Amino acid sequence: MKKTLFLLFCSIFLSAQNSELFTNDWYISQIVTNGQTVTTPSMANALSPSTFIQNNSNYYFASRYFNTAQTNITFSTSVNNFTKIGGGCTLADYWGVNMTAVQEYDQKNCDFYISYALPGTIYTYQILTNGTSKTLIVTNPSGTQVFYNNSLFLGIKENTLKKTFTIYPNPVDDFLIIENLEKNLKVKIYDMSGKLLFETLSPDKALKVNTTDFQKGHYILSVENSKPELFIKK
Repeated sequence: MKKTLFLLFCSIFLSAQNSELFTNDWYISQIVTNGQTVTTPSMANALSPSTFIQNNSNYYFASRYFNTAQTNITFSTSVNNFTKIGGGCTLADYWGVNMTAVQEYDQKNCDFYISYALPGTIYTYQILTNGTSKTLIVTNPSGTQVFYNNSLFLGIKENTLKKTFTIYPNPVDDFLIIENLEKNLKVKIYDMSGKLLFETLSPDKALKVNTTDFQKGHYILSVENSKPELFIKK
C-alpha cells in the first residue's frame, strides 16, 4: 500500500512539475550548434507538432520535423531535465521542394536525440513565456540547442501530414493489420533503437504483418506520406 501511494505521489509530482510540456503542442523552430542558428526550413508537408507523451508510467518525447525522433525518457524530480533511456528515428524519404535543406535539418533533429545520443544522455530544458506564446529550449550536453514554439510559425504550408491509415490490434500479439492504404506505399517498422525490422510496399488497401518474432516492447510504423504511428507488441 505504501509503495503504491509513493508511486502515485511521484507520478503526480512529475506531471505537475512538467505540466506545460504535456499541455502544449511544440513546433520545432530552430537548431543552434556552436553559435550557428539554422531556422526550420519550409517544406511541401506541413510541420507536425512535437509532443510529450505519457503511457502509464512511461514517458516519451517525439520531436517531429519531416521524420520523427522519438525518445523514451525519465524526468528528474529536482531540476528541469530529462534522461534518454532509448529511442529511434523514422527514416522516411523526403523528395519535395527545398529537398537538400529539409534532409539536412531532418538529420540534425535525429542526431540530436538519437544518432549522437547514447542512453543515459541528460537534456536540460527551459520554457520561456511571452503572453500566450511559449518557447521550449532543449539543450544537450555539448551545448547544442533545439527550439520549439507552441504555435505554428509562418512559412509552413497548411496542408497537414495526416495519418490516413488505421492499425489494429494495438497492442498486437501475432499479426498487425494495416488498413486504408494506397497501393505501392513504402511501409516500414522500426524498433525504438531505430533498427529497421520490416519493409515492404503495400500490395493493396490492407496489409497483414506477422509480428510473432518481435520482442515485447514499442515499435514505430512508418507509412509513406503519413504520420508515423507507435504500436506495442505484447
